[in-house]
Amino acid sequence: MSTIFIAGQRWISNPEPDLGLGIILEAQNRRVIIAFPAAEEERTYAAAAAPLSRVLFQVGDDIDVPGQGRLVVTELQEHSGCFVYFAKDENGDIHPVPEQILSANIKLSNAKERLLAGQVEHHRRFELRAATLEQQNTCKAASTLGLLGPRVQLLPHQLYIAAEVASRAAPRVLLADEVGLGKTIEAGLIIHQLLLLERAKRVLILLPDSLVHQWLVEMLRRFNLKFSIFNEARCQQIDQYEDDPSSIFFDEEESKEKEENPFEEAQLVICPLSWISSHDRRQGQLMEAGWDVLVVDEAHHLHWQEDGSSSAEYQLVERLSAEIPSVLLLTATPENAGIDGHFARLRLLDPARYPSLEAFRAEQNQYEGISELIQGLLDSPAESLADAGFTAKLSELLEPKQLAALASHADTDTIEKVVRDLLDRFGTGRMLFRNTRASVGGFPQRVLHEHPLDAPAEYQAALGLVDEESALHPELLLGDAWIKLDPRVSWVEKFLLQHPDDKVLLICSGKNTAQDLELQLRVRRGIASALFIEDLSLIERDRAAAYFADPEDGAQVLICSEIGSEGRNFQFAQHLILFDLPLNPDLLEQRIGRLDRIGQLGDVNLHVPYYQGSGQDKLLSWYRDALAIFSQPCTVGNALMLEFGRELLDALAGTTRNDAFAELISRAASKSEELQISLRNGRNRLLELNSCNPARAAELISSLETEQRSDSLAEYVNILSDQFGLVHEDHSDNAVILRPGDHMITEAFPHLPEDGITGTFDRDRALSREDMAYFSWEHPLISGGMDLIMSSDFGSATVCTIAVKGLKAGTLLLEALYSPALQAPPWLQLPRYLPAQSFRLVVDHQQRNLTASVAHKKLNQLAQGIKKTVMPALLREVRPSLTAMLPNVEALAEAAAKEWISTALDNYGKDRSAERQRLQALMNRNPHISPAELESFDAETLLGKDALAAMQLNMSALRLAIVSQ
Repeated sequence: MSTIFIAGQRWISNPEPDLGLGIILEAQNRRVIIAFPAAEEERTYAAAAAPLSRVLFQVGDDIDVPGQGRLVVTELQEHSGCFVYFAKDENGDIHPVPEQILSANIKLSNAKERLLAGQVEHHRRFELRAATLEQQNTCKAASTLGLLGPRVQLLPHQLYIAAEVASRAAPRVLLADEVGLGKTIEAGLIIHQLLLLERAKRVLILLPDSLVHQWLVEMLRRFNLKFSIFNEARCQQIDQYEDDPSSIFFDEEESKEKEENPFEEAQLVICPLSWISSHDRRQGQLMEAGWDVLVVDEAHHLHWQEDGSSSAEYQLVERLSAEIPSVLLLTATPENAGIDGHFARLRLLDPARYPSLEAFRAEQNQYEGISELIQGLLDSPAESLADAGFTAKLSELLEPKQLAALASHADTDTIEKVVRDLLDRFGTGRMLFRNTRASVGGFPQRVLHEHPLDAPAEYQAALGLVDEESALHPELLLGDAWIKLDPRVSWVEKFLLQHPDDKVLLICSGKNTAQDLELQLRVRRGIASALFIEDLSLIERDRAAAYFADPEDGAQVLICSEIGSEGRNFQFAQHLILFDLPLNPDLLEQRIGRLDRIGQLGDVNLHVPYYQGSGQDKLLSWYRDALAIFSQPCTVGNALMLEFGRELLDALAGTTRNDAFAELISRAASKSEELQISLRNGRNRLLELNSCNPARAAELISSLETEQRSDSLAEYVNILSDQFGLVHEDHSDNAVILRPGDHMITEAFPHLPEDGITGTFDRDRALSREDMAYFSWEHPLISGGMDLIMSSDFGSATVCTIAVKGLKAGTLLLEALYSPALQAPPWLQLPRYLPAQSFRLVVDHQQRNLTASVAHKKLNQLAQGIKKTVMPALLREVRPSLTAMLPNVEALAEAAAKEWISTALDNYGKDRSAERQRLQALMNRNPHISPAELESFDAETLLGKDALAAMQLNMSALRLAIVSQ
């Protein structure tokens, strides 16, 4: 048998056997490229370390040939490193079969071969393999796959959005929860799920500079996802390495042919948007690298113009979103950016669904009518359905069979299904998720503290020399000595000295103001302070934020320029000093949102020091009385500024009488209430209904809490450590320490640091102890250990003795464990249609099926090891009986596989049929959904059916138990 790689040879992947039978495409330059047709995958390996096994069939073996069925090998011949089989069909005719045309769906049973060959291991390893197999199948079939592992609170709105979005083949959504509801966590949950579901491998995150390191840390700390930050320095470093002739990987000819793409060096990448949008060459490389998921935070900063003169950032995201299947846009301000900005972000997700701004505006006007119908169905279904006018409106939107179902049986399930249909087809659709604080609940109060101060004479003298906006910043009028003249400074000093044990966040508009103020407090007043402005590097900003967050030796106050109101979260503080007030209500909401968010345990105290009678005094009145932003989040600020902004600026400049200003406040407050009511009745109500299904969220939380309460994981980690030679120490209640041991059976254990790791199995403890890992079935160390077992022959064959009353000495029991093998693209997510448990059989040497009467756990308890010196002779003695038992086991497994396939196809067909009906209804209503989309859906359905129909039960492990005296 040839031991070198040659194009056309058939091999299998040792760590990924479910990929099926692979075929070598290319083998040169010390690398091998292999395709796996069944899974539509391709892999590239270093030839010297490729984890592949050659597949060669012997005389008497069955082979599967597309179009010819199963044939029996009668002869094989080698030609230039590849083989041609001569195989007999059921009629006795011989056919030449080059190995290249063999079916990619292959069924292997290493466990049988190892048992017959006497390559057996201790029964404890078999038990660990059995437990691993069971847990892997349970995890793959669980609706919570990807939600168990993250270190997050189990919050209904976040879990629902994550589960709903990640369940889609290629999600493209706008996450627009109000400030403080945890959009970063929602995005992280979705990314984590997509990766575990194998719907994505390459993820690109584009961020404002100020959020780059925050996302990097969040993804690692909460989700165990190791992203790489790419900037110009990183790319140049990779370029230099690839072009270095001294590198052992340097190939002069290959280097001339193709420029290396630095973005192909990592699977999970974070990029500062400001950098990548200003480098044409890097943008080209980014586009060529190929991505599965694109995430853009602070998407409201992407500026779109209908005439095509959009910002460079918007144009880059537009090009990327046209190529990348899954797109997540995060923004907290869909309304405040105006309807144009809202449309601009939605068209990035689906240009066909949102073809024009004019059509989008018209669509917005329909929401209130839809909302009224939904509200009627939810609040008073019997009364609403008895109203002829109500049912007439419904008949324009629903199919006849849906109306008939409501008329005959308007129960909760029927109504909920109709409501979901209306939301999907006529509401805000499946692209936009926006939860509000009112719907989530549990938030603290915003408490306004006004601190009126007398304006210095220097300020009054300079007022007439500047515009109305500059007048809002007294430090600009007071000159270089402002820090001594401005009474706000002395007020801040006094406040901090009066609250020495409280953390205080101070935000002002300008970086120079922040620098002067921080220097005054730290150097001249000895107050522990930290500075956070745009001139600092990302690392310096991270250090400042960490210094402020330190509860023991950290800063009392963090002084930020406006950049501090973007993305950074300081919910451990309860005091926010608004040193000035911005004219943009969106910025003010962002400022408050740094403290007023999930995790805030106390009231949020908003302190506003201001000059009496100044523009800041009037602006305070505007925000307090017209927008009510100091008591609740404001969602209509942008609309009010568009309507009343000019009058407000005149008032701030002092050209408006007091009574006229009071009348302006009154009109704006009335308009604000009118807009809020319209939003609540229209799109906001639809969004609230569409963004969280409480019943579904409760199911997810219940499942996750049940899993967490189980002791099975702690027991598994203990056994895993013992069998692999890891040092396992109890740390405290529900927490352990794991370290590499001196007698490990592998050189390294996945994701186990050299100095060890301390972890807890308790979610609440993990949330409060960042120094501990959160151990779940999805933690990389544990899932890596499971993969290590299942990708090898570890524990796949064992022989033991048992003593059982009623069974004659010498009785043989053969226990076989099977796992379902689906050779299909992972994104089809077919395992959820199969039973969660693995398949198990027990037969005796009289060919009786004893599965129901011989429990797996009971065999574990009874099993006793056999001395290695005795094993060879014992196996020779029982081999004839064992050889006769194996075909019986395989026949029973084949029959069971047919039952599994039948059930799976039935469930799959029902799901796909319902989804197709939804797509068809959407297409009938929306001409921008093309028939090609429906054709693609049908092709995917057929692919799934074929894969399920070809499902096999692969023998994973065998245990031969011999009854002793």
